Amino acid sequence: MIIVKIVYCRPCGYLDRALELARDLLQYFENIKVEIEQGKNGIFDVYLNDELIFSRYKEKRFPENMEILKEVGKRINNSSN
Repeated sequence: MIIVKIVYCRPCGYLDRALELARDLLQYFENIKVEIEQGKNGIFDVYLNDELIFSRYKEKRFPENMEILKEVGKRINNSSN
């Protein structure tokens, strides 16, 4: 099973953003599990099977949901080939 983990900064108020991304992932992919984990210090990271695929710190911005959907889809397709 594919597991996507979203780590968000609760004190920063990023929960709504994390929930929206989780909803989009669950609507777009059938066999996927989404975990949402509280963090702090401005974090908003997205992992696919424990591999970091997006970091707000590294990119200096939030991800677009479609950007994450495309990256997850690409990696799922690559792993099934």
